[in-house]
Amino acid sequence: MINPEDYAENWPEFIRLHFGTVGFLKHMDVTVERTGHGTATLSLPLRREYANSYGIAHGGIAALFVDMAAGVALRTLKLTVVTVETTTSYLAPIPLAGTLRAEARTLHQGRRILHAEVSVFAPDGTLAAAGRAIYTVTGEDTGRYPAFA
Repeated sequence: MINPEDYAENWPEFIRLHFGTVGFLKHMDVTVERTGHGTATLSLPLRREYANSYGIAHGGIAALFVDMAAGVALRTLKLTVVTVETTTSYLAPIPLAGTLRAEARTLHQGRRILHAEVSVFAPDGTLAAAGRAIYTVTGEDTGRYPAFA
C-alpha cells in the first residue's frame, strides 16, 4: 500500500501511483503516465473488444477516457471530487491498433466546482476527441481509501 504521508510534498506523484492500483483502471489497462498540479497524461492500449460496427474504436472509449483523465488531473489538487458532467466532441476516427493517449488539465478551480479539459489522441498523434468535464468538490483528499479501491 502506498503511504500518502510519504508524498505530502508531491501529491501529484501520490495520485499517479494510487491510480495504478485502482481496479477499474487496471481492468482497462490504463496507465497514468504523468501527473502535475492539475494535470495528467493517461494511456490506454486499444483492443478489438472496443470496436464499433465500423471496426474503429467505439466513441464510448473516448468519452470514458475524458472522464478518467479529467478525474485524475483534478485529484492532483488534493481534493476528493465527483463527476457532475462531461462532454466529448469526436474529431477523428480511432483505429484499433496502438495506444490512445489523453492529456487533461484544470481549466478553473472554484471552491466547490472544478472544470477540466481533455485532449484525446489517436495512436498516430491525431487529435481524435476533445472533452470538458465539471466536477464537484466533496472534500480534502487524505489518501486514505477503502480497501477495494
